[in-house]
Amino acid sequence: MKNNPRDVSRADQVRARRKIEKVQRKPIPRPVDRTSRDANNASRVVSRHSTYHSTGTYTSSNRQRRQVYLPTGTPGSELRLPTLPRLSFSWRWLSFALSLAMVVLLYMMLNSATFEVNTVNLTGGIRVPSDEVKAILNVTGDSIIRVKPAQVEEQILATFPDIKSAKVEVALPDSLNVVIEERIPAILWLENEQELFWIDQEGFTFSVRGDANLPIRVNANTPPPYALGYVDPKLVEAANATADEPEKPTNTVPPIDPTFVQAIQKLNGIKPTDTPMLYDANNGLGWTDPHGWQVYFGTRTEDIDMKLIEYSHIVDAILDKNLQPVLISMEFLHAPFYRLEP
Repeated sequence: MKNNPRDVSRADQVRARRKIEKVQRKPIPRPVDRTSRDANNASRVVSRHSTYHSTGTYTSSNRQRRQVYLPTGTPGSELRLPTLPRLSFSWRWLSFALSLAMVVLLYMMLNSATFEVNTVNLTGGIRVPSDEVKAILNVTGDSIIRVKPAQVEEQILATFPDIKSAKVEVALPDSLNVVIEERIPAILWLENEQELFWIDQEGFTFSVRGDANLPIRVNANTPPPYALGYVDPKLVEAANATADEPEKPTNTVPPIDPTFVQAIQKLNGIKPTDTPMLYDANNGLGWTDPHGWQVYFGTRTEDIDMKLIEYSHIVDAILDKNLQPVLISMEFLHAPFYRLEP
């Protein structure tokens, strides 16, 4: 008796249909947005393993060693030497080696006799003896790298007022080159016919030594007037003697006012030839007139032309009256005077 199709279950019907029809699977459609999102997520995948483990038989020690083979001369045969470690150096190793070399070199320069100062080459000096300059430096035998050129220059300028500038250079391995520039004397200052010091164009004073090219001789009865702002080193030394922390005197202002130097030079061109220049603390600069009296024009050259014209009129009036003054003062243009008795 045949089975009634109505009595067959649905599962049996599906099995029977599968045997007859070929199974065709359709791909499950995926949304486009999800596909692009999965691709982005895949690009951000990060490995959480710190090292890569190979499945090979080579170990880390084998990879760091280098195989060395030497030919023996026989075809097909070689001699293998023991494996050598493969060394690698970074920039830190190079920096360390350079630093170590510099330390060793510095130690050698500090303690080796090769780098001790043996020669001091002095150039530029004319009146200042080179032996005196070398004596105050006292660097012979010291290590060349301990010498500080700036300090040596300050020492030279502080010791020798007649040196205007000094330049010190170190020449390895054992030499010191010193180039100095001396001041040029412009005025020779005398008191009671005694030569005291020279004065240069800038107003700095320094000792008389050697020869100079025709400086102006000034015969004075007192020292020259100090420039405004100048501090006497003797006063500084006296103050330091009583102070707890003495200060080093540093004078950048010349002792003599440069305008005073210019006044001497200008009046020197006006005074009669072969007549000495005079200086009096009360009347200023002047000279002895050929008529026998002394004439003074102060310490400045303002209105000097008017003073000379006025002086010539005063001389004519004095000669007309047959007077013989001992002094005529032209320091003040509008208040000249003369004195008949000493």
